Amino acid sequence: MDINIKKDDFEITEEIEIFNQNSSDHGAVSIFIGKVRPENGLKSMEIDCYPEMAQKEIKNIAEIACSKWTLNNIRIVHRYGSLKPNENIVLVITGSSHRSDSMSANEFIMDFLKSSAPFWKKEIYSDKEIWVEQKESDLRKLYQWESF
Repeated sequence: MDINIKKDDFEITEEIEIFNQNSSDHGAVSIFIGKVRPENGLKSMEIDCYPEMAQKEIKNIAEIACSKWTLNNIRIVHRYGSLKPNENIVLVITGSSHRSDSMSANEFIMDFLKSSAPFWKKEIYSDKEIWVEQKESDLRKLYQWESF
């Protein structure tokens, strides 16, 4: 399990290489890449966090995923700072012997990262700034996992 909270962008192929160096005994690898959506005239997104607290909470989310599915490896990279539209925000890579475990764990991790990890996001437009609030639909996704 490897978690990296950083300001700098990440190179996806390098991250996959690191993932494979740490464990190569998986038959399935699932990858999710989250980007800043270029919509409605967004100029930038400010993502703030306390890196140590974010690292601890993301590790907890990854450990829960490991308790629910049989995983060989997890790599999570989450950025903070000022990001422009189309830039990478988050990368989640999960590996397992079978695709259902890696795919389910990947979705679970992302759902919990989006709603539970301690990141604060502010969208910057030319005429306004908006703090991103938690959506009801994201909370419903979390409740679905509780019954899993």
